[in-house]
Amino acid sequence: MGYIWYINISLSAIQVAIIALMIRNYLGIGFTRTGKILLGVSSVFLIESGIMILAYYTWMTAGVGPFIALPTLVITIMNLVGILLLYIISRL
Repeated sequence: MGYIWYINISLSAIQVAIIALMIRNYLGIGFTRTGKILLGVSSVFLIESGIMILAYYTWMTAGVGPFIALPTLVITIMNLVGILLLYIISRL
């Protein structure tokens, strides 16, 4: 079951990279009201993804099985899709 945790960790690391790109896209409007809100939301997602990497690693080393690994994989995939959509919007 360890490979599912590695997939979770990898997807969360991809999220961190995409969010960093999103923050870079928002820096140009960072001093406007909307820019501050978008930077704040992006920062929350960045922190969340970092915390999830640590949680997934901790659960993997603790030997947590498929009853947690599979549902978190689904959640991580849905989160990645949402962040990808936000990234696409940030490029407009």
